[in-house]
Amino acid sequence: MKFGLFQSVQLPEPGAQAKYYREALDQVLRAEQLGFNSVWVTEHHFSRHGIVSATMSFLAYLAGVTSTIRLGTAVAVLPFHNPIQLAEEAATVDLLSNGRLDFGVGRGYQWSEFHKLNVPMDEASRRFEEAMDVITKAWTSPEPFDHRGEFWSFNDMTVHPKPVQQPHPPVWVAASSPASMERVVRNNWNLLIGQGETLTHVAEQAEKFRALLGEAGFSYSSDRVVAARAMYTAPSREQARRDTEAPFMWFKQTGQEVAAPPDHRVELLPEDYKEYRRRFAGGAGASYDAMLDSVTLFGTPEVVSERIAGLREAGVENLIFFVNFGGIENQKVMDSLELFAAEVMPQFKE
Repeated sequence: MKFGLFQSVQLPEPGAQAKYYREALDQVLRAEQLGFNSVWVTEHHFSRHGIVSATMSFLAYLAGVTSTIRLGTAVAVLPFHNPIQLAEEAATVDLLSNGRLDFGVGRGYQWSEFHKLNVPMDEASRRFEEAMDVITKAWTSPEPFDHRGEFWSFNDMTVHPKPVQQPHPPVWVAASSPASMERVVRNNWNLLIGQGETLTHVAEQAEKFRALLGEAGFSYSSDRVVAARAMYTAPSREQARRDTEAPFMWFKQTGQEVAAPPDHRVELLPEDYKEYRRRFAGGAGASYDAMLDSVTLFGTPEVVSERIAGLREAGVENLIFFVNFGGIENQKVMDSLELFAAEVMPQFKE
């Protein structure tokens, strides 16, 4: 199995943004030393829920201070970006890292981001598909190309630099709805499963992806699925709960605040987003205990190992761990990573 980090720099203490960025960097560097395979950075805007708004800038910096760990976006929200500019920035990260970029993309789900950027949510899927078409052409077209789309138009386009990985960095797509899953399979992309999905749904998504790929005539392997999980390994269950409950619930609450519109404006959501809200495990009614039972990997090395073994049996062999939620103390995060590397990771070597 492969293990990585899923970094979302939150800001529970206003004014402490430099502190939380330094801690995230420390965690990445230590994870590389401990043998973690990857770090994935998530994009958020306008909220203390996540303050990595310039993902490619962060990854370009990481490319210069790391040497082996792969660098991923989880995800770049395509409806918010000029696709040519994003193609250039991503190719630059791939170049600076000598081919270590994993290009994770999604259509976005946070209502407040769409609202503040004045991007209609019912355009998200169409904007996503057009952006991926442009980005793929920008990376692979041997000749200058024109593009005339619903949202973007480009003339005689040639993009430099090109990615180091050929034909382009691996593409990973966040998919939850049936339509999103079908889009991933149709394009033979790789699958990202979010940290808010229940463990049961993770297994169902992995199996559905395997089956649909086969029906489409594409090959499946377990390294084509990445699942994100909140993870904290501690010497005792009591310590795991004591260290994580308040920070994780702060993270959950702030996520709800930016993900959903005010109650009187829920009708503004497209129907597929409403369905996602109904299913999403991080919904308004989910308690810490409910999340502990069905979503997170919090506990002793034995408990965490048992949960991971279940995911492996379901065909998920590439996990990325959300470890710095809600301003949990940096030393505690480091201790968790050390304990995981010492007592859990060896059980799942290839």
